[in-house]
Amino acid sequence: MPAKSGGMGTTIFLILFATPFAGFGLLAAVQGVRKLAAGNAHDGLPLCLFGLVFSCVGFGLMLGAIWAQKKAKQTAALQARFAGKPWMLRADWAEGKIKSAATAQTILYLVMAVAFCGIGGLATCLALPDVWRKKDYVNLVVLMFPAAGIVFLVVFVNALRSQRRFGKCFFELAQTPIPLGGALEGMIQTGKPLKLEHELNLKISCIRQVTTGSGKSRSTNEYILWQDEKTYSSQANLPEPEPGHTGIPVHFKLPEDQPESIAGSGDGIHWRLEARSKMSGPNFHVIFDLPVFKTADSSVADTDANEPDPTASLLAPIEEIRRDENSKIKISDGPAGREFYFPAARNPGAALLATAASIVCTGIAIATLHVGFHSGVMILFPIIFGLIGILTFLGALSLWFKSSRVTIDSTTVRVTSRWLIFSRTREFSASDVARFATKTGMQSGSQIFTDIKLIKRGSDDAFAARKEKFQEAFQAASLPEADKVVARFREAAGPSGITVAGSIASVAEANWLVAEMNKAVGRK
Repeated sequence: MPAKSGGMGTTIFLILFATPFAGFGLLAAVQGVRKLAAGNAHDGLPLCLFGLVFSCVGFGLMLGAIWAQKKAKQTAALQARFAGKPWMLRADWAEGKIKSAATAQTILYLVMAVAFCGIGGLATCLALPDVWRKKDYVNLVVLMFPAAGIVFLVVFVNALRSQRRFGKCFFELAQTPIPLGGALEGMIQTGKPLKLEHELNLKISCIRQVTTGSGKSRSTNEYILWQDEKTYSSQANLPEPEPGHTGIPVHFKLPEDQPESIAGSGDGIHWRLEARSKMSGPNFHVIFDLPVFKTADSSVADTDANEPDPTASLLAPIEEIRRDENSKIKISDGPAGREFYFPAARNPGAALLATAASIVCTGIAIATLHVGFHSGVMILFPIIFGLIGILTFLGALSLWFKSSRVTIDSTTVRVTSRWLIFSRTREFSASDVARFATKTGMQSGSQIFTDIKLIKRGSDDAFAARKEKFQEAFQAASLPEADKVVARFREAAGPSGITVAGSIASVAEANWLVAEMNKAVGRK
């Protein structure tokens, strides 16, 4: 939507709204300084801290309102100048040299650290004496705020060390904008030399960002619509575009059935390129927002997409990707056939995240239930958080304790799933198996895990009929309904099958496992 160059009323309102915060903060700070000068540190220090926080909030809102007004005018002028070319609205997109979004994240980490440590520390200092006196230990939940501030501070320091180690990084595009259905080509350039110690993972994602609710119930979620990734070998010979800098060539083929980027931040579609590698000390990690649009080049993109991958020589072989420290999935040949074993707890990071989410949701449910019983408020919140806690707890149990074993011979496919002492075995005739295929599984942050499913004969025909039905509904539906139809179709994309293994972190390994399974069952 075109940006409005006006909005002066909103700016004035925000300044007026922020004035009491700034004034009250200054007054509290002055009173605190006076008390400190008088030797009353017990009352003066909290007042100074309180005044500092409120002053920062007030003056920050004022400066933000003025900056937003100025930015809106600049955006409106650019939209009028470059009508039909939204990629020209961002300076780095227009230049073809995109700055890493990790820099902005570093600043955000610092802001969050100051906010949580400042406001949370003040709340803790004011609340803890009363909590200890009344022995109301449930209210020790206030300690979560300064603890969160310390975590953000640690993350900020680590991100700052990473930026100092690798310098200012940017992504230079070979073509602006990037055509849908074509190829993403370019080079990531570091500000200082980069010597790989482990594999380098490149990932491109098409993400839909959605904000729902308002006020305290406002939340922002990101849904990955499409994702692809590559893994470069730790021995890859990365070019040196200029002395003291390292280049990382990038090449991805893009689908043509995904939506375009939006030029700004906030709700909408975002295409992101992410590169990360484990290092001794701070890890290498950069993120770039990409201008992906449907252009005149999109109509001839199919021809270009068939060209060979120029980064093929940099890719890590499957043996390197699957070496012991990266993969715990075991493959063996025995008298019963070829066996693929997917052990429990093979993704400890995702399992720990699910466990932490379960503990936090359960803790919030218990705390809000306690407050509800004592204050008489409704218990809707503890019910909601309790249900979420149960679901995340079950997910964590599955990640920690579920294992799968797939045994394939010339006549039978045997799938055994085990949860601690409980197990279930299913057998399928090899003649009834059409093939094995990958399927998009659970999402954890920006990581999408891959599942492997067994597709029985006849499923492809059923999927084709279902696809035709959805396409007919799309043609007949109005726009909002069409979006729902597309969403339903994408959720059920691909023929139905039976999941035989889940939560595989590496796409390359999942594709290789599927190829090996198809070979074992006698399919191409």
